[in-house]
Amino acid sequence: MYNEYKNILDKSGGVCILPTETVYGIASLANDKKAIDRIYAIKGRDFNKSLAVCVKDLGQAEKYGVFNKYAIKLAEIYWPGPVTIIVATKNNAFDERCYLNNTIAFRCPDVSWRQFLINKPLVLTSANRSGEANPKDANTTINALVDGVLDEGQSHGKVPSTIILTGINGIKVIREGKVSLNELENIELDWVK
Repeated sequence: MYNEYKNILDKSGGVCILPTETVYGIASLANDKKAIDRIYAIKGRDFNKSLAVCVKDLGQAEKYGVFNKYAIKLAEIYWPGPVTIIVATKNNAFDERCYLNNTIAFRCPDVSWRQFLINKPLVLTSANRSGEANPKDANTTINALVDGVLDEGQSHGKVPSTIILTGINGIKVIREGKVSLNELENIELDWVK
């Protein structure tokens, strides 16, 4: 079922739209500069905004980022799921736009295609033009500009993932999303102001 999309992603410059448990996203291989150039152009995204890297599981993410006790705890609780975890970089294996100030953001979505399409990490960002509403189904304004659209119906939410920065002293929520601050505050974690 997913072979068509795997072939798109494996092709140089290949970009496709994929569903997540939050909103639909646009994806390519994380080390494919040509495809990432296309994503920025399609979205009209500012080049100073980095892209999240989509991984199959914590083990795959740990090859590329430094997961301290806070990041591991968040991943164990929320992955796969609607939380993006920012950690220190371990190596620069991907396009430079996946990094920001020696950090990298990882996302492990709770979706059926994850095990089939993520042999190599992907970049993943919402499948909309910058400034538009997040897409809750596969009918996005950018469909004609990508190589394929995996339509699995209505997404399970309209709210994007929660983004959490992890550091040596604790965590800081960068963007409240599907996982609320109230929920996070019930977990024993150290918070950074």
